[in-house]
Amino acid sequence: MTARYIEIYQQLKTGIVEEKYPADSFLPSEAKIADQFSCSRDTVRKALLRLDEDGFIQKQHGRGSQVLKHSLINFPISGLTSFQELKEVQGLDAATKVVLFETIKSDPSNYHKTAFPIGTNLYHIIRVRNIDGLASVIDEDYFDQKIVPHMTAKIASGSIYDYLENTEKLIIAYAEKSVTAELVTSTDRKWMPNLAVQENRLIQVESRVHLADTTYFQHTISRHRPDKFQFNEFSRRQKTF
Repeated sequence: MTARYIEIYQQLKTGIVEEKYPADSFLPSEAKIADQFSCSRDTVRKALLRLDEDGFIQKQHGRGSQVLKHSLINFPISGLTSFQELKEVQGLDAATKVVLFETIKSDPSNYHKTAFPIGTNLYHIIRVRNIDGLASVIDEDYFDQKIVPHMTAKIASGSIYDYLENTEKLIIAYAEKSVTAELVTSTDRKWMPNLAVQENRLIQVESRVHLADTTYFQHTISRHRPDKFQFNEFSRRQKTF
């Protein structure tokens, strides 16, 4: 059975996301919330503490619980949009930090993850995407060095796709993608230190990216905070007979 304070947390969170309680406004007082849900003020405080920990409100001494701006960033699933392009189009306050840059070979221990033939020389890159000062995405990339021979950490800290298309003149064509909800790991928490303790899953988008001639050259694993991102897709009904 779900704890009472969790039920209150979920209802208040929904009210914030749906802008019943707009950014910069204040939630009802603890007494009013307690009356609304017929519970103790201690239960309300637990719910508010959870909202505070998850970045939905800021407790203001003597004023109450102020709602923070909590926009969901739309990540297109069907397209191949780089983070830099998304940053510019959506006007995000975002930055990229390269936390790992190394060269490896595809071998039996990592083949299931990279899907490159055994023995392929690869660049292995991990980048943390900070949005509004919050670590929100962990991108792990594997690039075939034969296709991308001159990658550097400096290039990785900017826009890799801009470099590939405008400097290397590669034509990036399509990707096979899968979306899953994966358990949070200790590595995730290392790179996302502000992730709520109660959060036990991240949204993972895995992509195998191909050039126009169908050459497979990139495998990306992007792990997203579920409270920060939404994924939208346009679908048209097609009859199968």
